[in-house]
Amino acid sequence: MALKINMATSMDPSMSWKKTIQMRIRRRNEKESIPFKALFETHLRLANQIEASRSQNVQLHVQVERLQQENTDLQSKGLSSSPGPVENVGKGSAAYRQLEQKCFKLNEELTDVHRKKGENAQQLIDLTALLKTKESELQKNEESLNEALIRVGAYEDEIRNLEMAVLELRKTNEDLRDELQNMTLLCSKNEESLYRLQAENAELVTRVMDEKGRDADILNSTNAIIQEVLNDKMKKALEEAASETPTPMPEPKSSIGEGRKLLRPGSMSASTLSRAPSLPPPVSFVMSVPDKNIAQFEAHDGEVHTVKFCPSGAFFATGGADRKLKLWEFLNNSCQNSAVLFGSNLAVTCIDFDDQENLILGAANDCTIRIWGTHDHRLRQTLTGHSNKVLAAKFLSDPNKFVSGSHDRTLKIWDLRSRACTRTMFAGSMCNDLVTSDGAGTNIISGHVDKKIRFWDARSNARTKEILLNGKVTSLDLSPDRQSLLACTRDDALKIVDLRTNQVITSCSAEGFKVACDYTRAAFSPDGEYVTAGSQDGSIFYWKAKNGEMEKQIKDHKGPVICVSWHPSCRQLISCDRAKNVILWADF
Repeated sequence: MALKINMATSMDPSMSWKKTIQMRIRRRNEKESIPFKALFETHLRLANQIEASRSQNVQLHVQVERLQQENTDLQSKGLSSSPGPVENVGKGSAAYRQLEQKCFKLNEELTDVHRKKGENAQQLIDLTALLKTKESELQKNEESLNEALIRVGAYEDEIRNLEMAVLELRKTNEDLRDELQNMTLLCSKNEESLYRLQAENAELVTRVMDEKGRDADILNSTNAIIQEVLNDKMKKALEEAASETPTPMPEPKSSIGEGRKLLRPGSMSASTLSRAPSLPPPVSFVMSVPDKNIAQFEAHDGEVHTVKFCPSGAFFATGGADRKLKLWEFLNNSCQNSAVLFGSNLAVTCIDFDDQENLILGAANDCTIRIWGTHDHRLRQTLTGHSNKVLAAKFLSDPNKFVSGSHDRTLKIWDLRSRACTRTMFAGSMCNDLVTSDGAGTNIISGHVDKKIRFWDARSNARTKEILLNGKVTSLDLSPDRQSLLACTRDDALKIVDLRTNQVITSCSAEGFKVACDYTRAAFSPDGEYVTAGSQDGSIFYWKAKNGEMEKQIKDHKGPVICVSWHPSCRQLISCDRAKNVILWADF
């Protein structure tokens, strides 16, 4: 029988539960013993009566035998004393009648004794069976009691352990309270320091912005003068060429080279130059793919997940597993870190710039997308809404809007003005990369783990079509004319899809080329002539986009290459690997 022990709280918990157990054992004994006490007494009394009846029965048997002997003796004497029919005489005598009556009474008493003996025997059998039943119940109760005592012992041990744990928790709680008080005081001091430093920082930022504005004005004036000189040179060259016999005009490499040197990377000046309306668009003279390692360095404290040139090519950004996004410039034949953007709680997986280079976007494994300013390097916005890591995000034509793709199987369109998600598209599969196929950003193309490329109409959230490939899609990139789509897949091949027919027109693969991970990034060259991607063994492969023929394989990385990005001039390529390294390649 299970015992339910209620633990009463008092000054001495151990004495309380012991008294409770003793009291409950006494109550159980009273409950289980007293009702059967009368039964045992009755059984004992009946046993004594049966024993007395047996003794009396034996005595009556002896007495009957004696009377029978006396009767026999009397009959013998009667026969010997008088002749003739003794039987009739004996039967008619008074002594015979007395003996006969006495014998009849004795027979009746004997019958009663036998009847009582049978009743007592039956009662004894019933009581014996009942006794066995009660003994069995008593044994079960004893077993239950033993089990309850064992449980009580276990409860005692548990109570002691809990009491010790309570004491430890109280001590820990006191320590934590003391630590909380100390941390509160420290936090107050840090807040005061923070406010003071923020005020100083705001003052310094204002001063720096003023200095940058003055530098930009000076640089703009210088560039205007340089542009006039270049235009005069070009005009004179055209006049000379017109006056002479028509011959192929040599490529003005030196002038363009001088122009590029003047567009030396810088955070404010380069972006200002890239937006100056007086400058012509960059001209590309690609003779060969970038294959010379001109700068190699460790960019992050862990894996480098993504790298990207800004639209003007003045600088580039990297993101890694150390939760940092860094901006770099190529100065004096080396890459120099110009800024470190903080804020991410997990690895940065994707980077993108707006067309004006005012904002830089960083997606991360902490399910968020963050926006920083490229000039002041301040965190502008942190946008949450995805429930899994975000591997892809791209600005739309409107710099206040961008689209993101996540492993939570959704695509989301965000508005920076309202700081909220305006549309959600449910893809049904984890998204590894995405691009926008038109300037307005209404047509979105996404690549997924289920080997499918999905096309979306952002105006209606509708999926317009799908293309099934042979492996997981790790990255997507559009050709400069937006007529072809490059897809990198885990079957170790690059696929070029004609967006007019939605058919794969070229497949690029090579011996030794192996896609390293689910977020390996491949890219079109800015002129659309080449496609490139990194491999598991640290190599970088170049293919001709027209026919899929491999152009070149280069290798300087010590780890798997994850991402590549072309310079807008087509003469430089930046690549990163899992071994913390970033390499800048050039064709000169």
